[in-house]
Amino acid sequence: MAWCANGGDPISLKGIYAEERRNHMQIREVYLSLDAYRSAMDRLYKLIYQAPLRRRALTYLLGATGRRIGEAMSLTTRDIDFERRAITWRILKKRRADYYVTLPMSSRLEDVLRRYIVLNGVSDRLFPVTLRQGQYDVKRTLEEVGLYGWRVHDLRHAFILEALLQTRSIELVRRWTQHSSYRELLEYARVVGMEVDKPLVPW
Repeated sequence: MAWCANGGDPISLKGIYAEERRNHMQIREVYLSLDAYRSAMDRLYKLIYQAPLRRRALTYLLGATGRRIGEAMSLTTRDIDFERRAITWRILKKRRADYYVTLPMSSRLEDVLRRYIVLNGVSDRLFPVTLRQGQYDVKRTLEEVGLYGWRVHDLRHAFILEALLQTRSIELVRRWTQHSSYRELLEYARVVGMEVDKPLVPW
């Protein structure tokens, strides 16, 4: 049993380890389904060109950026800079309420957002629904593109795993996702086969 630093209720180490094991299993399950994630993103891109529905645009945005759903749903048209091909995000899991980061977007994501905004006449909030409705929309869309049983947060898992495979850089992925824990990112790195437990030099 461990105690909180502020003198609060004791923390069960057994409970912490159990949660870490569950998280590791979820990450590994997503890793084994990365091909399905890639196929789903391609299919979703094509579906959005046929019909740029809100739920499809939101799901594609999450899968293409690895952001949390609350961060995506707080976006407005003012946060999208098509000239610079960048999005300014308000990061929710920070001590400061006014913490923002500007990140580039892919040409595909630019196409999706431009088409969604123009054809739906979006002038302020990109996704003007409740968080609960947004979660329902994403889960429905995940099933539409064949990702049965996936949770909304699994898109963040998939993005981080794919980004590590592409960049082989834990620090770059941490800066992009604004992940607060190196310890958790090391778990992702181990899953994709990065030798994070091996000495960097032989001497």
